[in-house]
Amino acid sequence: MKSFIFLFIYLVFTTNASPIAKTLTAHTLKSCPWSYWTIFIYNAMNDPIKVNVKSKDDDLGDHTLAFNENEKWGFCENFWKTTFFYASFNWNGSRTASFGVFDKTTTPHCSKWRFTYSRVCYWLVRDTGFYVGPHLTPFPDGWTKLHDWSRMT
Repeated sequence: MKSFIFLFIYLVFTTNASPIAKTLTAHTLKSCPWSYWTIFIYNAMNDPIKVNVKSKDDDLGDHTLAFNENEKWGFCENFWKTTFFYASFNWNGSRTASFGVFDKTTTPHCSKWRFTYSRVCYWLVRDTGFYVGPHLTPFPDGWTKLHDWSRMT
């Protein structure tokens, strides 16, 4: 009987069709063994930028982001918490950057774990570099600069 109750409770909280899940907000907890993450990359520059995001298993493709546009994706963090997403950026063909946009070094700058919400990480791309934060707030409040642009040679 205890197993049945546990199974029922597990299904209620992890199935998207449950009435409880429908009452939660947009950043709801998905059926993941660990954290469900949503990552945003916003272009805060007047010029368009090219972005390519990859992981070991997925290539999210090449995207061109105009001013105030964003690239967004979500995923379940793996059991070992070693999920890694890498991004390559190109600005006007003269500046580039490549780094991990989701790994152990970025997660401390993202939102904290809450039971009914997915975790969120926001990246802000500016001409001065790459900033990460837990919320989409006016610049520079709450943003931490982690990377710079490199010049192409």
